[in-house]
Amino acid sequence: MNKSEAAPSRQPQAAGGGDPEIAREVRTIIAERCGIDVEAVTPDLSLENGLGVDSLALIEVNVALEERFQIVAPDFAAPDQAPIHTVGDVIAFVEAQLAARGGRGGAR
Repeated sequence: MNKSEAAPSRQPQAAGGGDPEIAREVRTIIAERCGIDVEAVTPDLSLENGLGVDSLALIEVNVALEERFQIVAPDFAAPDQAPIHTVGDVIAFVEAQLAARGGRGGAR
């Protein structure tokens, strides 16, 4: 394989083919706050049923995303508040918020 033929990434990407770094950061935040392995946090994983956590953990995810990316996130624990139902939806939401303001978020 030459350098121009990159091996496919084994890490799940953002749902819409967005920034893989943002997808990784979002997945890591969700995994850490929910106490699960980051490899289990895939874009198609349901927030409500797939994570197996309570609403308090989802609120902690909200706060962590807001702090990391300097965005205002909807309440993921209240699905009627926003059309965000999967990890991929969260990734897409973060990417859209960052794109709308033209940046990646606060410094790490």
